[in-house]
Amino acid sequence: MSPPLGVLSLAAYVRQSAWRGSVQIYDARLSAAFRHEDEDWIFGDTDEQIETQIRSANPDIIGISNMFSSQIDRAYHFADLAKRIAPNAIIIMGGPHVSVFPLEALSRPSIDFVVIGEGEERLSQLLIALQSGENHPKIQGVVADRADLDLLRTNPRAPVSFADPLDALPLPAYDLVDMESYFALARRGLSPRFREWGKRPISMLTSRGCPHKCVFCSIQTTMGYKFRAHSPAYSRRHIQHLVDDYGVDFIHFEDDNLVHDTERYDQIIDFMLTFEPRIKWDTPNGVRGDAWTLQRIRRAKESGCQFLTVAIESGVQRVVDDVVRKRLDLKKVDEMMHYCQEVGLRLHAFYIIGFPGETLSDIKATVAYALERYWRFGVVPMLQPLIPIPGTDVYDEIAAHGLHNGSIETAYNQVKTGDFDPDVIQAIYRTYLRKRLIIFALRSLTSLSELAYNARLILKYPKGAAYALLNAVRANG
Repeated sequence: MSPPLGVLSLAAYVRQSAWRGSVQIYDARLSAAFRHEDEDWIFGDTDEQIETQIRSANPDIIGISNMFSSQIDRAYHFADLAKRIAPNAIIIMGGPHVSVFPLEALSRPSIDFVVIGEGEERLSQLLIALQSGENHPKIQGVVADRADLDLLRTNPRAPVSFADPLDALPLPAYDLVDMESYFALARRGLSPRFREWGKRPISMLTSRGCPHKCVFCSIQTTMGYKFRAHSPAYSRRHIQHLVDDYGVDFIHFEDDNLVHDTERYDQIIDFMLTFEPRIKWDTPNGVRGDAWTLQRIRRAKESGCQFLTVAIESGVQRVVDDVVRKRLDLKKVDEMMHYCQEVGLRLHAFYIIGFPGETLSDIKATVAYALERYWRFGVVPMLQPLIPIPGTDVYDEIAAHGLHNGSIETAYNQVKTGDFDPDVIQAIYRTYLRKRLIIFALRSLTSLSELAYNARLILKYPKGAAYALLNAVRANG
């Protein structure tokens, strides 16, 4: 649970535009209630609670944000519910899934417009046009029917333009949500990210866009290929605002490319070093492994960094180069691991198995690499089978060549090739989980610092620890 960054940025931009309306944000997750509905677990408000909120607001326009394809059915359900409750309201949907499949969304009678990609400027232009009486304005990236697709750029991964410079954007409208409620949920264990030790944590972005072309990632669809960053001065102002006005004591830097511009990153760290006591921070979304020197790792820890997460993807250089297309030298990653071990900065690592083009021996080598680095360097592995995400090269490859069991879901372990199938991958994954738990236990028993850290982790996240243990027990059959 964290304040919805995208929605807060949209609201801030719209609020400073020429649009004369007022803005209200409704986060249906804040009740933090779990319930079982049909075959799904639902987190957040019931339909009755949602209806009460919509009737109370009596809105002319309802904007719905959806981050994940795996949750798109709930977003569509919300749109249908909203249109039934407020039949005269204009309903707009945005987010990664509908940015890739706008016509799918518009096939539902409840949805009037889809906003593709970054929505600050497009949403504002749409609202101003509606305010002036235009029922169907022609705005690039605002889609109401098939003909509007002609306004898009030809690049399928970046069909719209993107905000530049980012410093032209206002700070997110944190004042429009109850920040204390988010902080209270974090203290209950519903943190913005795992393994965070703050009482008032928050996620933030200091940059957008990614020039790299990893086959599994869809970020270009919503943020483009060009790396765009807030200046160090803007980032300092944003951080100071969070600390001074909201008492933030832990920041999750969610950038896809926090260290792409190393000089800019170093200046942000210079600022983090000015806080006494330190503002704790981490990089849970992952950083590249080839931008780190011993000095940079040392300064990260001194400035309050609790851990770094490095996105490796595979322990086989051929797979990194030719299958994932990540352009990452694994020798540089090993250097980063050495530096973190020397400085005593915790390091986590992302791995993915089950790509089309991987061999079974490649997959086993990646699992071995992840576990060996965990035992030797303490690099905590976060390995999972591939999730084919709509709008990615690997999704298109799987679809085009029929590398699946009849259909592709946005769920892990969907790929079937001549070398492996979901059952084989699941067996490998279960063995990995069992071995990972054994290493966790051995490291805890052979190091007092590891024992203390892991005990603290279990106490803070008892349900998460129980879930991990249950997974490992199931792996034993």
